Amino acid sequence: MKNNYVKENFSKPQDYLDGTQDELKSKIKILMNKLQITKKEKEILTKENQNLQLEILQMQSNLRCMVSGFANTSITFPMANELINSIAEFYKCECFDIFFDVLTQELNMQGIVYFFQTAMLRIDKIINDYFSPSFKNIIDVSCLTTIDGPILNVLRKSFQSNYKQIYEKCMLNLSSVKQELQKTLKLKNGDMIEQFLKKLSEIMFNCFISDPSLQFDIQSIGQRHQFNQTKNDPIDGFLKNKEECIILMPGVYKHQEQMAKSLVLSYSYQLENN
Repeated sequence: MKNNYVKENFSKPQDYLDGTQDELKSKIKILMNKLQITKKEKEILTKENQNLQLEILQMQSNLRCMVSGFANTSITFPMANELINSIAEFYKCECFDIFFDVLTQELNMQGIVYFFQTAMLRIDKIINDYFSPSFKNIIDVSCLTTIDGPILNVLRKSFQSNYKQIYEKCMLNLSSVKQELQKTLKLKNGDMIEQFLKKLSEIMFNCFISDPSLQFDIQSIGQRHQFNQTKNDPIDGFLKNKEECIILMPGVYKHQEQMAKSLVLSYSYQLENN
């Protein structure tokens, strides 16, 4: 009885676009006006957002200028904490992708270690070969034994003011690293390797000209190590404390203090090509 009552008394809600042609035109006009208002509001919000971003950049610039020696630093150059975050993100994302999508498909443990170690050694050499002549000339002209200290600090901050252009010049031969790795290890997926090396080179370059510089412990790659969750991150799986592991990507240090964890793999990890 109740269901019949509902059926008899139920009326379909009126459609907003029901009505005569004039009524429809009026309703469409209202909708168009609302759309225009929404667009204007969006434009205003976008402009306000841009202004806020400019204010933030200006505040960053002012903060840098308050610190001695930072006046020549580009406002876009990442600060130390931003660099450390970018390293951690790189280890978790790009290293993870290259490990599973390329390396584990074609290499054994020795080959994987060779890939990471060679990539970092070659990029480190490219960076040092680019800057060493300038450093040597300053030492010779100034009759100094070293430029470590205030001189190097000023140089690094000067590099930061134009770091993107310097990076491009420094990494002109980066493709040779990809070619060497592919030729030696018979690897495919050249595009993915190229993207990995580009991101790695950007991070290593920025760490080199950061003040103080951030140092990668490249020599530790491939070493057996007891897992320590405060100093290491596993690239795959769960590792117990003091479990044997191999370092794939090194820790990053500032004045002997570890700033970023190393990336490790269990020593007993099963690979298809082992």
